[in-house]
Amino acid sequence: MIRLRALRAFILVAELESFRKAAAHLNTTQPAISARIRGLEDDFGRKLLHREARRVRVTRDGLEVLRYAKPIVELTDRLHSIFEAEPRITGTVRIGAIDTIISSWLVDLFERLQTEHPGVTFEVRADTSLRLIDDLKNGEIDIALVMGPVDEEGIENVGIGTFPMAWVANPRRFRFDSEIDVTELADYPIISYPRGSKPYRMIDRTLVGTSARTLQLSCSNSLSTLIRLAADGFGVAAIPPVMIERELAEGTLKVIPVQQEFPALECHAVYYTASGSAAPGVIATMAREEAGRFWARHGMAL
Repeated sequence: MIRLRALRAFILVAELESFRKAAAHLNTTQPAISARIRGLEDDFGRKLLHREARRVRVTRDGLEVLRYAKPIVELTDRLHSIFEAEPRITGTVRIGAIDTIISSWLVDLFERLQTEHPGVTFEVRADTSLRLIDDLKNGEIDIALVMGPVDEEGIENVGIGTFPMAWVANPRRFRFDSEIDVTELADYPIISYPRGSKPYRMIDRTLVGTSARTLQLSCSNSLSTLIRLAADGFGVAAIPPVMIERELAEGTLKVIPVQQEFPALECHAVYYTASGSAAPGVIATMAREEAGRFWARHGMAL
């Protein structure tokens, strides 16, 4: 008899190309995953996976099984959700989040989790979107709250709002009395989100090569550090205004009148659907709701 947990294991190994990563997502061991796959191969009488030096490859028969396995698991999960009460999360959930979310509404999410799911504990990892997405793929976290979406097989993306951006600077150090073209900022020292992030890539595409001088571009993966450096006059920076309301009110930072809008930061809760755990989906929904409440408090829609 084909077991659902064997199908889940097979889907994850196929998507992650790794027995180790699949085991991490399912909170089990590699031998346990190998046993489930062997049982599935015995049931079908076919080899479904090939182990290679650095990855696991799905065979032609495996691709055919995968085509049916995904809707079977998905429909089974949906059927359970129809007849079961709202799932209660217990145990430890590993959550990764970028600094912008940590500094805005993540505490509200944790307070709600503790109230509605008192049996849950959580581990929090703060890092850049790129590293957290790698952590998710490696099975080191269960859900990531990051700049997205993430275009990967098997990953669910739940939109949790956008952070509008603005160019800002210390007005006593840098004066902008009239509207400027964004390319003019290349003549000033720039403080940016980490290399490889979406804001960094946008700045790199827009400003590199637009000035006779070499672009002075410094990076930080800490939002509070980025804000402090900008407020102390070390350079101009693109920051969500909602995160610097105090600095704007006190006059230590001022919005630069730039003709072109800086693209908003799109945030998503991302997780693997085949893990079989209800926790990531529940947390993603709650994250979207708490983000909506945060923006409502600031007079904006999600």
